[in-house]
Amino acid sequence: MEENKNFDIDEILEELSPQIEDMVEDAVEDKVEDLVEDAVEDVLDSMFDERVKEALENIIRDGFEFVLKDGTVVRPKERMKVLSPGKSRLLVCYGGLRVEKIYKSENCWLMVQTGPNRYDGIGRYKTREEAIEALKKVAKAMEDGVTMFEL
Repeated sequence: MEENKNFDIDEILEELSPQIEDMVEDAVEDKVEDLVEDAVEDVLDSMFDERVKEALENIIRDGFEFVLKDGTVVRPKERMKVLSPGKSRLLVCYGGLRVEKIYKSENCWLMVQTGPNRYDGIGRYKTREEAIEALKKVAKAMEDGVTMFEL
């Protein structure tokens, strides 16, 4: 009981306040980003009927090329496919990668950009460091021009 007499709640709050503020700010930013992405996706979905969306997806998936007036040939970049660690998911990566912490857990997801405004989880890792290492491996494979990468 003697050790509790030196307990200063104001000092502890002063020390923890910046950390709590950072955590709340990060959580709010993540939530707002998710809400904006969902809203944009909903708007885009409502703008095009299914036939147009299907045609656009086929063009993007199958690739197309055309020649500009100055003779420049425009070809779509081949997208790398990423196979999940459990071999249960194969995603086409549009170039974006990020690590997301799973709420109230030490686990993290490696997220792969699968569309203009969409990220999907490809692998779950026990620590943020493991997820970051996986991200580095995928990023290196992308830089090296690999077309199919297994985690």
